[in-house]
Amino acid sequence: MAVRKPHGTVLSFIEAYWRKHQNSPTVREIITGTDRSHGSIQNSLKWLENNQYITRRRRTSRSIKLVNFEFSDIPYADLPEPEGLPIRGEIAAGYCHEPATEEHGHLNIEYGGRKRNDYVLKISGDSMVGAGIPDGAYVGIRPVADNYNPRSGEIVAVYIEGQGATLKHFFQKESVVVLEAANPKYEPMIFDLDECSLRVQGTHIFTHWQSAALS
Repeated sequence: MAVRKPHGTVLSFIEAYWRKHQNSPTVREIITGTDRSHGSIQNSLKWLENNQYITRRRRTSRSIKLVNFEFSDIPYADLPEPEGLPIRGEIAAGYCHEPATEEHGHLNIEYGGRKRNDYVLKISGDSMVGAGIPDGAYVGIRPVADNYNPRSGEIVAVYIEGQGATLKHFFQKESVVVLEAANPKYEPMIFDLDECSLRVQGTHIFTHWQSAALS
């Protein structure tokens, strides 16, 4: 789902700046480029970070990294070599809750088809045990574009505005989205896109349980 204004204006500016300069804009450059106040920009950056559109490093002026960004537009030599996959907090596998987005460590794991933006979330809850995703496991997530349409039944990380994020099987018919657990004790979650804002943040690409792979 598209990011609503004014946050979408800030995100579009950051993406355009990356494509032109292969680097992050400063907050001052975003203020100048969008003609908005410092407080408004900081509010948008916080929202974009909380909803996993961007990540930020502290105490540096060019701190913004885009989660859903086509790095093919950037010369490969300008990109750091990947280490382990970053662990970007937790996601509910139960009822929705606000995601924990603090990065803490990396997951060192080998898998085919790795892409540079892939990351890891820790599962909180037991709603996906029937899909082999137990409470406390680590799941690989691949970010997707805003217009991504999941396959029927695909396992995705979803953010529902005002409620939080969750990992579920995704089904959609016209404007109605059904998020279905893999545990019979959880009822399906049903949303009408005409009445709420919902965004697919990424697709599930693997599940890992062995903590020895963490760094």
